[in-house]
Amino acid sequence: MNRKKYFFLASFFLLAFFVAKRYVVFSGEFTNTSATLSNARLSFKGALQGTQTIGSSLVTIDTANYSSESVLQLQNRDNVLINDSVYTVATTINDGSDNTFNLTTGIDTSDVADDLGVYASQSASLTVRLTTISALTGGDFRILVPAVAADGTDHDGYPDAGGFDFGKAGDTTASVACPTTASYGTWTPTDTTAQSSLETVNGIKYHVFKCAYSGAGAIGTAFDGSGADEPFIISNLINPSPKMGASNHTLGQADTYSVIIQHRDSAGTVIDQTVTKVGVVDAVKVSASIAPQLTFTVAGLAAATSVCGISTDVTTTALAVPFGDLVIGSFTDAAQRLTVSTNAISGYSVTAAENDQLGREANTCATDGSGSITCIVDTSVTGASHTTSADWTDGSTYPGFGYSLHPVATGVTFTPAFTYDESTRTFSAKQFADMAAAEPVQALFGRSTVTAGDIVDVCYRIAPAATNAAGNYENYLVYTASATF
Repeated sequence: MNRKKYFFLASFFLLAFFVAKRYVVFSGEFTNTSATLSNARLSFKGALQGTQTIGSSLVTIDTANYSSESVLQLQNRDNVLINDSVYTVATTINDGSDNTFNLTTGIDTSDVADDLGVYASQSASLTVRLTTISALTGGDFRILVPAVAADGTDHDGYPDAGGFDFGKAGDTTASVACPTTASYGTWTPTDTTAQSSLETVNGIKYHVFKCAYSGAGAIGTAFDGSGADEPFIISNLINPSPKMGASNHTLGQADTYSVIIQHRDSAGTVIDQTVTKVGVVDAVKVSASIAPQLTFTVAGLAAATSVCGISTDVTTTALAVPFGDLVIGSFTDAAQRLTVSTNAISGYSVTAAENDQLGREANTCATDGSGSITCIVDTSVTGASHTTSADWTDGSTYPGFGYSLHPVATGVTFTPAFTYDESTRTFSAKQFADMAAAEPVQALFGRSTVTAGDIVDVCYRIAPAATNAAGNYENYLVYTASATF
């Protein structure tokens, strides 16, 4: 009987020992765990292939001996570090060899030697979210982020093939922001490089980011930002460059890394642990082209349209301004609408000119037409010309033909040459530039960027002189819209 008791007690304590050992060795898993990179793009790590040409924008890289084996891993406008100089990628050349790209400037004399490093770093924040399953007093949360080594290359500020770089001391380095959950007491963040932390799991070195707390933890705390409990955020990690060797990177396929998340007690014993994965992948170049576009329309306006401070007398069409019978010494008014749309990055300009003054039966008018009874001169109001405007309110004293502008749709950079009511005028007017007199065309309006539709009404005004012979008078106008792409 004593022997049976002995074996029973021995078996009981042996079982209890294994149960206790199992509790210590095997941690619980957090719930709702995730690790998310703000920028999951791979960094670029390569070197020059051969001596480059000084001043040339063309760069050739070694695609055989470094982790970045294709320039297609670069994108237009990426900043690249060659030696110690920063350049900007203009274009990558997809020619099958994938070893050449263009810079926006020529390469400097100090950056042309064979095998000089070529880097394009991608930085990211790692956000870790979890829900606790243990209540530990005075514990800490640790996030282990894989590094390539523990020899200084893990925190030299250059991207590493196969691990995250911590950043160079004296520059921007990685750091963890802890939650501020009050029930956990005071939070203390600690950031340690792989070289200093000496954390190795399954042969992989890890940077260690720790958030220690002084108070009592709780079960079910959701550190996810959905409520008052913020997630853990590690900033300024330098993303890995493509993997090499047995796990060599395949273009378009993510390189994955294990991130270890731990909850430890006050003695530093891991109680809960989850291993999650993050993927780092090549950027996808999206390209498209938009054809240059310029739309310019001339449209008629009906009689009795209120424009330029007056009401028009006649109806116009897109191709005609039919003033009809004129009354000597009196104004007759008409208007047309000009509309411009363009996707030209530097905008557009609309100009105008007339072929000549209005001539009887379309005859030519010599010089300014003022000496001919068969020409209706351009507006004769004092001060008005094809370049300068003047207030034109008297058709009897100052006969002629002229125009004004009334912008309908405007923007910040929309610029009419002048307006009918400028300087508190009633009808500020100009003459049209006269091509027969070799006067240069004049800008009416424009802007220095794209537009979906600028509208300007051109107001025409005419008053014949008492000395103008009876008959039919005409000329024609030429409007030109020019875009700068």
